[in-house]
Amino acid sequence: TDLQLNKLERFFYILDYDRNGTIEKDDFVGIAENLCILWRIKEGERRYNEIMHKFETGWEHFNLFVNNNDGKANWDHWIQFAEQVIINGDEAIFSEYVDEFAGDIFDNFDTDNDGYINLDEYIDLLVGYRIEVRFAAKSFRKLDSNKDDLISRGELINAVKEFFRSDNPDAPGNWLFGMAVLSNHS
Repeated sequence: TDLQLNKLERFFYILDYDRNGTIEKDDFVGIAENLCILWRIKEGERRYNEIMHKFETGWEHFNLFVNNNDGKANWDHWIQFAEQVIINGDEAIFSEYVDEFAGDIFDNFDTDNDGYINLDEYIDLLVGYRIEVRFAAKSFRKLDSNKDDLISRGELINAVKEFFRSDNPDAPGNWLFGMAVLSNHS
């Protein structure tokens, strides 16, 4: 649908960190470097190396899901992947992708290791991916379905599933990346 296509386009744009029209390892490394700057972690420090390793591993997993042999995913590869795995894929494969994606977010942004993403950590996620933070508080409230001022792993998994599969323009998951993604006809 138009709404799903708009959401996929937004996510592609987020992952294409250098905005060159392809998602590649350098994009994941760029995000990791941005986070290290944000968190004031210097190159060569143990934590720097851990973050770089997490994002390089994230790239490897993403590349396996996209299943492209040249190490780059352009828009056509992305749409093919989305149709096969995200939108129309086997439920077990989709759940694996969602669980891994949500797990990576928690591993990288639950910096106080309390099992939740708080507003500050959510803002770090947006800043780390160079997403405008203007709607951060509103987005966070939409994703916090039980209104406890925290996003649990379950809430995040539900939001990711809604982001990718829901065609409901009012779904809270449409706010996953800092602002609602609406169809061209809304």
